[in-house]
Amino acid sequence: MRLAGKVAMVTGGGAGIGRAIVLAMAREGADIFIPDIQPANAEAVVAEVQSLGRRAAALRTDVTKEAEVEAAIAEGVRGFGQIDILVNNAGVIPALGHPFTRQVEADWDTVFNVNLKSVFFTCKHIAAHFTGRRYGKIVNISSIAGPLSSQSMPSYSVVKMGVLTFTKIVAKELAAYNVNVNAICPGLLYTEMWQKLGERMRETDPAYAGLTPRQMFERRVQEWIPMRREQTPEDIGHAAVFLASDEARNITGQALMVDGGVVM
Repeated sequence: MRLAGKVAMVTGGGAGIGRAIVLAMAREGADIFIPDIQPANAEAVVAEVQSLGRRAAALRTDVTKEAEVEAAIAEGVRGFGQIDILVNNAGVIPALGHPFTRQVEADWDTVFNVNLKSVFFTCKHIAAHFTGRRYGKIVNISSIAGPLSSQSMPSYSVVKMGVLTFTKIVAKELAAYNVNVNAICPGLLYTEMWQKLGERMRETDPAYAGLTPRQMFERRVQEWIPMRREQTPEDIGHAAVFLASDEARNITGQALMVDGGVVM
């Protein structure tokens, strides 16, 4: 029960990696608040958390709108009395753009707004709460696409590297207030988002013609990952629990690669 007595706010916690983080933290004793643009998904996860004996609530929130983010944080503090942990998990994948000249402005705007600007909004509006209590944990979900400079997803790669840089900036600014700020870079996970990505890749890359998204994924795992096994949402949940716990009290400004050795 490493998070007993804590309240965790997990953006986009209604599916995929976010759901796994929510459940991992709930199993370690945390109560959970889920701002998510898909309320039905979020409410289903709330029910799962409650079945574990923890308190939980969800609020429909568009994390690209600053006013909605500010209101969500205020609602979380009002409803639970405090927020101890912020996990910035909400994200989208872009249209494929290899070469980058195929992409259009709208691709970049969407990816930037959801994956990076939202992180700025949440950190900005929770900072006063954390510094006032002289306690807080922020875990930003980035991606191996950042350090790997992915040609197939240029906007996503740039934005996820931006998350890593912003993580360090916030970590420096809040360190004196006993606030830890770190990032996790997931590797290859077969989530709904990857299935959609696989379908797009099959349409644009002749090398994957005739393969199902799962077959494409397994080929990637064998070709890319030194440990020759896929990562799972649960792997990311375990890492997030560690970084949110006081076991990681002297870790800040870091990027943890949960990737089977890809970036290495």
